[in-house]
Formats: sequence, structure tokens, C-alpha cells
Amino acid sequence: MRGRRLGAIVLLFALGLLAIAALRDFARLGDALPWKQLYDFADFYCAGFALDRGSDPYRYEPLHRCEHRFNSSEAYRRDPGRAVPAPLPPYDFPPFMLAARLDFAAARTIDAIAILAAVVGAIAGLSLLEIPLDLAALALALPAGYLLLAAGQVVPFALLAIVFCGVALVRRRDGAAGVLAALTLLEPHLGVPVCAAVLAWVPRARWTIVATGIALAAVAAATAGPAVVAEYIARVLPAQAAAETGYVYQYGLTYLLHALGAPPHAALIAGDLSYAAMLVLGVWLARRVETALGRRELLAYLPAAFGVVGGPYVHMVDLAVAIPAALVLATQSHGRARILAAVALVLLSVPWIDVWITKKLLLATLFVVAAMLLRLRVGTAVAGTTFAAVAIALYLLELRPPPPFALAPTPLLAPGDLVQRAWSAEVAALGQPDPLWLVVKLPTWLGLGGVVAAAFAVLRPRREQVPP
Repeated sequence: MRGRRLGAIVLLFALGLLAIAALRDFARLGDALPWKQLYDFADFYCAGFALDRGSDPYRYEPLHRCEHRFNSSEAYRRDPGRAVPAPLPPYDFPPFMLAARLDFAAARTIDAIAILAAVVGAIAGLSLLEIPLDLAALALALPAGYLLLAAGQVVPFALLAIVFCGVALVRRRDGAAGVLAALTLLEPHLGVPVCAAVLAWVPRARWTIVATGIALAAVAAATAGPAVVAEYIARVLPAQAAAETGYVYQYGLTYLLHALGAPPHAALIAGDLSYAAMLVLGVWLARRVETALGRRELLAYLPAAFGVVGGPYVHMVDLAVAIPAALVLATQSHGRARILAAVALVLLSVPWIDVWITKKLLLATLFVVAAMLLRLRVGTAVAGTTFAAVAIALYLLELRPPPPFALAPTPLLAPGDLVQRAWSAEVAALGQPDPLWLVVKLPTWLGLGGVVAAAFAVLRPRREQVPP
């Protein structure tokens, strides 16, 4: 007993030293601090600026001129033709239209505060579901608190809706759950699986999903007009998926197949089919796992996680939506399912690409991983092996950081062209990326696979009880 207590003291002391070193490195990030980046915010701000002035937010102009006015990054300075799309649905734009009436710096600060509030809200929401507050905070600290803030993305608000949809389901407030399920459509490809599952398994939520969906459609039509709404559905979404087929920050099946040599069109079709298959599987499995564990929030969380497995378009900023399902499975299941979910949760809590590029994030990441494994109580062997594997993988990756991209200048386009044409040209100019861009994604793909495996493992004890 005395030896065990001494070991615990030594472990906590080592963790404390790691935390101090991690804070020291984090404070030295400089311009890489997340609240100094918000690198996608200017794109959304400019789309709101265009729409507020009666222009099409999906066209090259005035988006191109606006982005070069407000984005002073090196990428924009060295490429006068550069323009990055804002491929959000029209009903997402009213807040950005209001923001565009403010000074850019003030609007950017408000956006950063809103994103932080959404992340903190998601952590608080998870703590209402018997998930320890500190564990939820550790799990979301890097993939949401760091990455999503640095990106200045809309995903945090979809994540918040997903989390509280689960809370509403647990509290049997099915009408509210329907509203929140529909609000996950702030990011349509992330929200569709959640809406499908709630429609299928929560009858009392159906009318509120439909009503909220109609309200969103009305906002879209009133904001942009029916022609722009039709353009978004028929042209913008397919063009965005095609433009990012070979983009190195993608995690979908389309990206993987294209990187392995598949033609772009075939890779897109395979990605679409895999998204549909994982949607059906996630909806089907959510009901059975919910019944097995008595955890009603999984009706929303599990389909959300399955929605970022495979697919034609899974950006690295989307991966945080798999965290709630992993947290519930890691804390509420037992045996093999719990171990699988715990390891998957740790792998998903690491923003591998960011840590690979930004070495000063290494110690912070190792602290988060160590603290999570200590908190999850998965046993010395599993915890030690997982921590060592993550530390060694990150160290080896950082021995060979990604080389700078040699970008060709983007050609100036006609004002009426979709912005995706410029973005497609920029992605194509990246050429064949270093094979390590595939290697760095392997832990995340393993983490997503671990969530799928843990969900199936939950059902295994029930099958074993059935007599032959």
C-alpha cells in the first residue's frame, strides 16, 4: 500500500512538471496562439460582407477583393489571385452579415469569444451526462479549444448543438432535442446523420426537427434568395467536394483513395457511397447501443461520429464531433468496449497535424494524453503502452516536419466564377504531397475505427447470452 501511494505521488509530481513545461512552451507560441489565428474567419466575414451588400457570397468577386483587404497572411501577400471559399449554407450567414457591419478586428474578437463560449458550453453539457468535467475538458482542449479556435470555424456551434441534443434526449425533452438536432445542420454534412437518427428513433422530436428545418430554409431564402439557395445545393456543394479531393487536411475516404492513385471522380463516388453506408450503419447501431447501455444521448452522438468515418469531405476541423461518442463509450461501457473507446478517445484528442507542424504543442499534447489516461483508469499496461505509442509517434513525426508547399500563383478569375475554381487551382498546385501526410492521419483513422469497434463490442455480451 505504501509503495503504491509513493508511486502515485511520483506520478503526480511528474505530471505537474510536464504541465509546467507545457505551459511554458504554449506561452511561446507567439503568432501560432489560437486566438491570434482564426485563419478562416476572414472568408466568412467577407461572405457576410458580400451578402449584406446584395452580392453572391459564393462568387469570386467581391469575395476575392475583400479577403485580400482583410487577410494579411503571407499566403495572401504572395498570391494576388488567391481566394478561399466560404461554403456555408445561406442560413449560416446572418451573423456574419451583422459582423461585416463592424470593424474587422472587433468582429474577429467577438467571433473568438463566441467560439470559446461554444467550446466551454460543450464541455459543460457533457458534464451533465455523468462525464467528469475535467475529462471532458481534456478531451476537447486541443481538437476544439485549440484547433477550432485557430480555424475560426462554424463547427464549434454544430458541436454545441450535438452535445445539448444528447442532453435533451437524456432528460426526455424530445421537442428540444428535435430543435437542437436540426441546428446541427449549421454544418450540413455533420448534422444530417444526427437528424436522421433522431427522426428514426425519437418520434416526439420529429415535428420540431421538421419545423426547425423549415425555419432554416426560410432564413436561407430570406437572406440570399431562392436562386442563391439553389446554387448552393446544385453547384457549390459538389464544387467544394471536388476542389478538396486531394487537399492534405482532408480525412475522408475520397482523399485517401485519391492519394493512393484513384481518379478524382471515382474517389468522390466512393466517398459519397461510404458516407451513405456509414450514415445508415450509425443510425442502426445507435439504437442498439443506446438500448444496451441505457444511454439515450448516443442516439445523437454515435451517428455524429459515424458521419466523419469515410465520406467525401471530412476536414480536420470536423473530427471533434466524434469526441462525445468516444467519451460516453469510454466512461459508460465495460470490458473490451471501454478499453477500445478509451484508446480511441486519446487518439482523437490529439490534433496530429497541428502538433506535427508546431513543435511547441508537443508537451501540451503529452500532458493531455497522460492526464486523460490517468483519469480513465484503463490499467497500467494499456495506459503505459498508449502513452508511449503517442509520444514515440509524435517524436518520430517531428524529426521530419512537413516541407513548405511550393505554390504556383492562382490565376485571376472572372468575377462571376465560383470561388471553388480558385481553390481547386490552389489545391492542385500543391502537387503530390509527402507520404507522411498519410502517415500523420493514421492515428486519427485508428481512433475513428476504435469508436466503431467499441460500439460493436458493447453488443457482444448480449449476443453471447443467446443460447445456441
